[in-house]
Amino acid sequence: MLLSLLGMITFFTTRVGAIFELFFAIELVFSGRLVPMSLMPPVVQQVAAFLPFQWTFFFPIEVLVSSMTVQHMLTGLGMQLVWIALGWVAVKIMWKFSVRQFSAVGG
Repeated sequence: MLLSLLGMITFFTTRVGAIFELFFAIELVFSGRLVPMSLMPPVVQQVAAFLPFQWTFFFPIEVLVSSMTVQHMLTGLGMQLVWIALGWVAVKIMWKFSVRQFSAVGG
């Protein structure tokens, strides 16, 4: 859903390369793909806990390779559901505004 939102930016501007690169750099850091979240400074871990990236990449891997409590696992699944719901609402809202901006060129 995040990529759908990112793609809908193209309805409003023609130059999105830098925005895409910034998004992917942020995702790389806060998802745990660059460095595992457990090795990140506490401040980065706290920020990542409120962003969707950790819940889509690091959390599923952590579930598979570590022994975590049921409460921690349910918290992670709950965060995934929250981000799915927020993303769905954001895509619906952004789509309404994006379609209004659309204009076709040519025949």
